[in-house]
Amino acid sequence: MAKTILTIHQDRFLKLFSDSSLSKTFYFTGGTALAHFYLRHRYSEDLDFFCEKEFHAQTISVFLKSTQKKLRFLSVDFQKTFNRNLYHIKFPKGVLKVEFTYFPFSQIQKPKAQSGILVDSLVDIAANKLFTINQNPRGRDYYDLYYIFQKKHFRFEQLRQLAKIKFDWHIDPLQLGSQLNRVEEFLDDPILTQRIPNRKISAFFHAQAQMLKSQILKA
Repeated sequence: MAKTILTIHQDRFLKLFSDSSLSKTFYFTGGTALAHFYLRHRYSEDLDFFCEKEFHAQTISVFLKSTQKKLRFLSVDFQKTFNRNLYHIKFPKGVLKVEFTYFPFSQIQKPKAQSGILVDSLVDIAANKLFTINQNPRGRDYYDLYYIFQKKHFRFEQLRQLAKIKFDWHIDPLQLGSQLNRVEEFLDDPILTQRIPNRKISAFFHAQAQMLKSQILKA
């Protein structure tokens, strides 16, 4: 298992973020948080920070400006898409992608402080991944959810119910099962720290889809 999955730029950014006032209102989530603090299963480009309350993008811009000398970046490209604030921080070699998002959904479990950063719980990240697969799947979400289940042994139906409560949105088991069965379409092969055959990922999700179908027939 990899000692660290962070790039130098990611590591330096997180340390500066942990010392800022933003660390009190935003929590770290998504694939990089999952890989760094829980699983060490893959490498990830983005740093995702969520806040349950609305905020001004200017607050983020001020913070980034204050880090420029220490991070030694050249420039920042900013894009806003609905409630997402996306920053591409350009270095002489490479780009760091950072996102600050207004995410008005109460967490299932409170985030815990790790290395001075509030980190989203494993069950919350799992619920987010399941909801994304149900709505708009990406290959990395299947990989992430597979590895989460290897670590925690959640029941899929339990996680579906938790996601339903969190997002206040009906997650139809038939639709979810259909999305799980499409796993081969989305295995875009993220960079894993340890290789695993795609057939194992596929078999896992096909089995979960079959279990959902069986539960529907029993109801």
